[in-house]
Amino acid sequence: MEWLQSILSKEILILFVSVIAMIGVFIFAARRAHLNHLKRMKEINSTFNPEDKSLT
Repeated sequence: MEWLQSILSKEILILFVSVIAMIGVFIFAARRAHLNHLKRMKEINSTFNPEDKSLT
């Protein structure tokens, strides 16, 4: 059980939590940027093809 205590030590636990938090922030930012990109592409498409509603 000594290996379990070493895994659950404060330093390693803080490291894992911070890494998971950074990955979560990156995923959130990438998703938000992707949704903004899709919104802009939809606006551009509707400007060039006002009667074409295939991307709506």
